[in-house]
Amino acid sequence: MTATPDTTAAATDVGEFITDLDGGVFDRKLSIALSQVAAATVDNDKAGEVTVKLVFQRIPGTSQVRCEHTLKYVKPTMDGKAGEEEKRSTVLHVGRFGALSLAQPSLMNKQGEIV
Repeated sequence: MTATPDTTAAATDVGEFITDLDGGVFDRKLSIALSQVAAATVDNDKAGEVTVKLVFQRIPGTSQVRCEHTLKYVKPTMDGKAGEEEKRSTVLHVGRFGALSLAQPSLMNKQGEIV
């Protein structure tokens, strides 16, 4: 009896995925936005917001997708709010079970067999 692979398992390493977006720039900007919004929320005793939006479109004829990533944040100020929104995109490979990565996935398993 052969076991059926669990395709619902988490195939994408989220930390690596976030770092891959825009060559690491998205990761850095998200870190800055989170810190600035949190600090402004504490300093002004008002709510702030950070929004990440991801939109995927297949690149025809390939097993790749274009991931459009939008980072938007609004931080409270003493008399109102300030914010920024940025939209960029990154091309990613789609591997087994939908695993996303910048690098093309290997076609060989650990035993050296082509999969």
